[in-house]
Amino acid sequence: MNEKNELIEKRRKRIRRKKVILFGIILICVLVTLCLKLSFFNIKNIVVQDNSIINSNEIIKQSGIIKGVNIFTVSLKTYKDNIKQNPYIMDVNIHKKFPDTISISVKERRAAFYAQTGNKYIIIDKNGVVLEKKDNLNGMKLVRLNGFDTNYSKIGEVIKCDDKRKLKSISMLTDAIFQTNGLSLTAVDISDSVNLKAYINSMCIFLGSPEELSKKLNKAINIVSQQNLKDKKGYVDVSFDGNPVYCIQN
Repeated sequence: MNEKNELIEKRRKRIRRKKVILFGIILICVLVTLCLKLSFFNIKNIVVQDNSIINSNEIIKQSGIIKGVNIFTVSLKTYKDNIKQNPYIMDVNIHKKFPDTISISVKERRAAFYAQTGNKYIIIDKNGVVLEKKDNLNGMKLVRLNGFDTNYSKIGEVIKCDDKRKLKSISMLTDAIFQTNGLSLTAVDISDSVNLKAYINSMCIFLGSPEELSKKLNKAINIVSQQNLKDKKGYVDVSFDGNPVYCIQN
């Protein structure tokens, strides 16, 4: 008798378990359907953060995100890939903020140099990536970059280079330039990656090897400023250890 009761109880438990599982499946299906159909989960807000160069509306437009689309159905990877097609965007993170918001956070490339090819200006960042080609430099405060062949440069790609040390020098020079105070450089020449040069108008600064560039630049800029050499023609040599020297050409 006890064995019969146990079998009956086990059968009842199995039935209850099946009912619970079936109810759970039905509940999940209902919830999924509601999430996909209710306008409560349609995208209403798109927030762009950490951008200072590219306009937020431009980033939203390039992403392809459309307001009114259900937030559960969108592919964040597609949006991310779309935004990264802009050469000024180094990296991007996109998150869903339920129930109706997409958050976009970008890391931008910063224009640092320009080079000239024909009647076009090639805009370049610290990693040697070509950001755009322009007819003029209006409103842009950039340093001329010499030492590269930019005739075959492509937007969004690193400029062609036969010596990878030159690309490293670009990055180091950019950091050094951004850290220096006072007079602004007008050009840098990295034709020889171990004999770097910088210019303030017609004053040439011999920097030598890439080591301690910030220290060398600051030292040279202080001399140009203190000796009022900005509009002179000549050179300042800080490429060696010891006291720098400068020369004015008549």
